[in-house]
Amino acid sequence: MFVPLLKQAIEPHPLTVSTDTTIEEVIALMSRTKASCVLVIDRPHSEIGDAVLVGIFTERDVVRKIALGDCLSGISISEVMTREVVTLQESPSQDQDIVTILSLFRQHRIRHLPVLSQDGKLLGLMTHQSIRSVLKPIDFMRLRRVGEVMSQRVIHAPPTSTVLHLAHLMNVYHVSCVAIAEPLDEESLSPNGDLDLSVWSADSCQLKAVRPIGIVTERDILQFRNLGLDFEQVRASTVMSAPLFPIRRENSLWEAHQQMQNLRVQRLVVRGDRDELVGIITQTSLLQALDPMEMYAEIEVLQELLQQSEAERQSLLEQLIARNKLLESLALTDELTGLPNRRAMEQARPQIVPSDGPDATGYSYSYIALFVIDVDYFKRVNDTYGHAIGDAILQKLAKRLQDLARPHSWFYRYGGEEFVCVTLGMSPEAAIEYGDSLRQAIAEKPIATADGLEIAIAISIGGAIAKVLSSQGRDVTQLVDTQALFQKADEALYQAKREGRNCLRMSPIQEISWPSEISIEKAW
Repeated sequence: MFVPLLKQAIEPHPLTVSTDTTIEEVIALMSRTKASCVLVIDRPHSEIGDAVLVGIFTERDVVRKIALGDCLSGISISEVMTREVVTLQESPSQDQDIVTILSLFRQHRIRHLPVLSQDGKLLGLMTHQSIRSVLKPIDFMRLRRVGEVMSQRVIHAPPTSTVLHLAHLMNVYHVSCVAIAEPLDEESLSPNGDLDLSVWSADSCQLKAVRPIGIVTERDILQFRNLGLDFEQVRASTVMSAPLFPIRRENSLWEAHQQMQNLRVQRLVVRGDRDELVGIITQTSLLQALDPMEMYAEIEVLQELLQQSEAERQSLLEQLIARNKLLESLALTDELTGLPNRRAMEQARPQIVPSDGPDATGYSYSYIALFVIDVDYFKRVNDTYGHAIGDAILQKLAKRLQDLARPHSWFYRYGGEEFVCVTLGMSPEAAIEYGDSLRQAIAEKPIATADGLEIAIAISIGGAIAKVLSSQGRDVTQLVDTQALFQKADEALYQAKREGRNCLRMSPIQEISWPSEISIEKAW
């Protein structure tokens, strides 16, 4: 049974087509209605409630087909739609709430969730946008800042890029948009005024500060295809959405939420103090930022408590406490691999006790190392074997990494096919040797799946090491923020990718210290 709030989040009249509809007709229909997906049903002109869902086709599918150069003329939607659709079916006995839905979105990394009746007929569609539209404003949205939840990895391209190149970037990096940007500093320009491509890497990694001037989205690509534009000739500068309506890191999530609603957009570019590109915040970011415990307590439980008798309220309160404890654990654990997740890593504050005695200067020190691990060519695995096999490989990979853990080392799943390892107390030489041993252990032995497949996997690793100093006479531990090292390790990872993958690259050793007159509490 769907709780009342969940019913409000269901779009009762999603865009539907039959299996014999051509792709060109579907693209035209999606462009005209500004729909982000189309649901494919078993027979034409069926009413919602009587139709049987057989597939789904999204804006991202359109971009992928264009980027791969696939022919879209004269092909029916049944030939290209996704047939194995993740759905939500109404339960005859179990209450289904927002927490259940958010778990499905997060677990399967989807943006569209068709809803089925108890007998398997199509009832409607839920999306990030429909869920966000029914959630009540919560105080913590006014307290949390854009900088806390924005994505700092913004795929961007110069205004001279072709639309085909933009579609290729969206497909390769699995993003819904590409920011169009120009160099921020004059030295980033060549003498003739054109872009100096030395400041742009092949994969749009930001090597120098850039200024965002426009944006192109998946929906734009779909509309360009419907208009018959030549993707190999049309430049980003002529079709990008501009001017932008950026937001700052210090703005609240509530301000971002209101700005998206007022502008009717699904994403906002984040600018820094020099108007440089520093991040992007999307509807997905906002939805992930909404703590499920807060939503469940605010929207489903607390309102009911006001309407129940004292005995019923006590029973519900006990259920809420148990549910919140479970959610608190789930919020820090990656559902697929069982490893601690990105939130757990960001909340971690490892304590380092100096392992070496004072040197001639009167200082003691120890080391912390952080490795960012990325699976090479993982998209090929998903494209070749399917996402189910891809998920199984990530599970086996996480287990293998965890088996390689040493005392005072921790593994996290940062997101997608990216993992993070934090180690304490190893010397730089030992840490580098350990990092490369992780790479070798993955490369030397293929991963076996339940279907009997053996798939060779390789990883690229970027590492950073910090030397943590403590003043003479300070018999205390030092707290270290692992995020301070992540950026350096991430840069080293990009270097490993550029230099052929399946290798380890290290950032120069950093030093972290505090003046002896500053207490730990004041420093943090």
